[in-house]
Amino acid sequence: MTIWFANGIFLIGSFLMVYAGILKNKKAVLLVQTIQIILFIIGNLLLGGITGAISNALGALRNILCYFDKLRFWIMTLIVFLAVLLGICFNDLGVIGFLPIISVVIFTYGMNTKNIIYFKYLNIFSMLMWLIYDTYIMAYSAAIFDFLTIMTNVIAIFTVNSKREA
Repeated sequence: MTIWFANGIFLIGSFLMVYAGILKNKKAVLLVQTIQIILFIIGNLLLGGITGAISNALGALRNILCYFDKLRFWIMTLIVFLAVLLGICFNDLGVIGFLPIISVVIFTYGMNTKNIIYFKYLNIFSMLMWLIYDTYIMAYSAAIFDFLTIMTNVIAIFTVNSKREA
């Protein structure tokens, strides 16, 4: 029963993730993403995904700081340090448990890039980590959206590259 409930929470969060992708105002995106992340924290905790919950909590903190324009390099470094430290302390899933931590580290340092292709590759890599992790902890509804996010980023890369060549 917990798997079904958690996947329902992940599904609602995933729809919010898609909705955030439609929004044009950065602050609105960050607000919706933060609500989505809170739902993902709950889903991760229900399925025993402690490092996923930690990674998401730090992602929510990152978004809140970005929302208030307080995200600086030293704060990003602190978030990464906390992710690694807490990941090492609380990981009980072996190598799989480090995938969300790897994702938050890579994404935190790369999220400010102006290069859209690099950002799309960053999203693909990050979502691949989550796809494997979510599948492992049985967060199947989240894994479906992870896969769809990967595919839309691949399509976007091809679209941007074909426009550059034209």
